[in-house]
Amino acid sequence: MTTEKEKENKGKELEEKKDNLPLRVSGKDGAPQGFEDMDKQQDVIMPRLAILQGLSKLVMDGKATVGKIANALTKEIYGDEFIFIPLFLFKTRAKFVQGKGLVCMSRDALTCSFNNEETHDPEDDCLSCPDGQWTKENQKDTGPQCSLVYNYPVLNVNNLKQFPVSISLMRTSIKAAKQLNSMLLFTGEDLFASKIRLTTEKKEGEKGIYFAPVFEMAGKASDEEYALAKKWFETLRKKTIEVNLEEEAPTDL
Repeated sequence: MTTEKEKENKGKELEEKKDNLPLRVSGKDGAPQGFEDMDKQQDVIMPRLAILQGLSKLVMDGKATVGKIANALTKEIYGDEFIFIPLFLFKTRAKFVQGKGLVCMSRDALTCSFNNEETHDPEDDCLSCPDGQWTKENQKDTGPQCSLVYNYPVLNVNNLKQFPVSISLMRTSIKAAKQLNSMLLFTGEDLFASKIRLTTEKKEGEKGIYFAPVFEMAGKASDEEYALAKKWFETLRKKTIEVNLEEEAPTDL
């Protein structure tokens, strides 16, 4: 019988073989062709980085183990660490209901973008919505039903040719987001001038064991990395970005 470790090693071997293939790019200045009419903001959902938990689908299917870092959309498994260049921060809001998935969301954290519970209307004010308020009851659990989400579009340092992926932090990961913000602000440079290492740590909460994100500085971006990151920053910063949120609440990141 194939063990989980053997399955994971086999998956890594396949990824390595795939990564060793030459890039087939024929456009001007090294740009891939065929995407000329694709709007990267309107026609693409940005993949989200995930820290795998016990109930994550990749773990349940035996394709990875808990605590690993993966791409929630493509299912690519990055392993124990992920080094990235953050481009910028934008905030959203999201409300999940068990068995229903995402039921309410705001793309700017200020006004409701959609709501399928019929509890209020789109474009209602998020700041006055009771679902987003802290109370004596919910502060003992996971906080308000509708959570503020810190989203960071980032570049994968190990594959700078890839489309940016989002690190989206909510609920128990908000503290990690603020620590990341503080580290980046302390450099005194553009946010996308630094490289950050993401690893995970095992924690135990009221609902059991889970793996949480840990961020640390991994050095400065090279001139080439900085130039590419700045280009992506200028492309995406003023656009509305839709991040891939799975049907169930992302308890991983």
